[in-house]
Amino acid sequence: MKKNRLIFILFLLLSVAITDRLYPKDEIIILEKTGHRKPPIKFNHQAHIDTYGTKCADCHHTGENKKCSSCHLKKDQSEILKLKDVFHEQCRNCHKKKNGPLACSRCHKKY
Repeated sequence: MKKNRLIFILFLLLSVAITDRLYPKDEIIILEKTGHRKPPIKFNHQAHIDTYGTKCADCHHTGENKKCSSCHLKKDQSEILKLKDVFHEQCRNCHKKKNGPLACSRCHKKY
C-alpha cells in the first residue's frame, strides 16, 4: 500500500514538473503599449492563476501560449481586432465577472 502511494506521489510530482516545462508561465510579463498614453501593464500570471483560478485557455483562446501581439496588431486586420481592444475586452470582462479592478490606473501603473 505504501509503495502504491509513493508511486502515485512521484507520478503527481513528475506530471506537475513536466506541465510547467511545457507551459511555462513567467511570473510577470509586461503587456506592451498598444497605442495609448497609459503606462504598460505588468501582468502577473501566477497571481491570476492562484487568486482567480484563471486557466491558460481563458486568455490564450487559440490553445497556444504565444503572445497576443503575434495575431492582434496595433490596427484592426479584417476580423482580427487590434491589440488594445482585445486586452480591454478580454481583461475588463473577466475583471467584471471576478471582481477584479476596473479603474484604468489599477492596471496601468507607473513602476
